[in-house]
Amino acid sequence: MWIFVGLLLLARKTRLNLAQLRVLAAAHGFPNPDIAAAVAMAESGGYAMAVGDVTLGFSIGLWQINLRAHPEYAATSLYDPNANAIAAFKISNRGTNWKPWTTFNNGAYKKFMPAKPATPAAPSEPTA
Repeated sequence: MWIFVGLLLLARKTRLNLAQLRVLAAAHGFPNPDIAAAVAMAESGGYAMAVGDVTLGFSIGLWQINLRAHPEYAATSLYDPNANAIAAFKISNRGTNWKPWTTFNNGAYKKFMPAKPATPAAPSEPTA
């Protein structure tokens, strides 16, 4: 609970960074918090108060939940990072389908994904 309250207070003052988005995503049960956080960062820049797609029905908050596509959500509640995460979790089929997000489809989220560890080099043969 304290994590949620702390993130909400932080979100109102500034933006959430990638690490904070990962914590938020993990706390809400996303099976891959890295992807969830990367999509949120690509969609909103980490700003909980972000508003986009004004001509396409308004998209609100961290995961830019589109109100025209999802009228079951109240715009005012989607500014809350926790409410936005809950909506994203439901819309993404419990974090398994990111196709509704443009930044997933166009690959923009990838620049926010953690770097893959380098593949270890094969041991070399000893020389005589």
